[in-house]
Amino acid sequence: MKLLSWRLAGIGALLIAAGGMAHAEEVNATFVAPVFKLGNNTIGTGQVSENADGSFTMSGNDGSQDRGWVLGWNLNVDYDPFINGTLSLTNFTASDHDYTLVLDLPVPAFGPSSVYGGSLTATVFDDNGNSSAVLKHSAGSLSIYQGTIDEIGVLNLFPDISCGGSGPNCSVTFTDQAGLPGPTIPGPGVNGHIGTILKFNLSAGDRVVFNTNFTVNPVSAVPLPASVWMLIAALGCMSYFFGANSRMRSVIHPHHG
Repeated sequence: MKLLSWRLAGIGALLIAAGGMAHAEEVNATFVAPVFKLGNNTIGTGQVSENADGSFTMSGNDGSQDRGWVLGWNLNVDYDPFINGTLSLTNFTASDHDYTLVLDLPVPAFGPSSVYGGSLTATVFDDNGNSSAVLKHSAGSLSIYQGTIDEIGVLNLFPDISCGGSGPNCSVTFTDQAGLPGPTIPGPGVNGHIGTILKFNLSAGDRVVFNTNFTVNPVSAVPLPASVWMLIAALGCMSYFFGANSRMRSVIHPHHG
């Protein structure tokens, strides 16, 4: 299980690497808050602190029992195109409920291609003690987890999970991933955003804790090794030699009509 941490790129604080490389270097990190929403509720950043490596930590909680939900988070943000964090949500309503949790990260554009990978670990808890807890995809959604590049879904993960039959306060944990370690899945270039969307239904009175990760890396042109260039040069010389030799034989033994 990976600990939750957000890596976020501030576009105005990037330095494009010399020589036309696709990677960007981090300089004088400037905090840029991600778009963070639960349904129609915009979630604040909470407490933000700067770390020695130029990243930021944001943590907090929102909601209340009267509002029917409480969301907690502990996120780190940095310039790499990377999302990795812990989110906890409790459903205080008297029935199961659909939720959509959006994390959208501004990043510098890169391309023309990328590689990506992601994972989700979820633990659902029977907090109301009725011996059952259920986490499933919400109505109209194909999966609980979706990784996005420029707001277009590119990765879908995670089946429905539940616990029951073992008495009150049961819990169950499951992990799903693709393209990791790596990342290894070929993808498009990035114009300015990567993100995750969690669309799920949680049983009444119960709680879920997500550990979520989505990583997107640029793909740079790989220079050919010197040995390959030497082989190409040798083949070229051989081609020239055999061509010249053939032309010499034609001069020495001309064809007569």
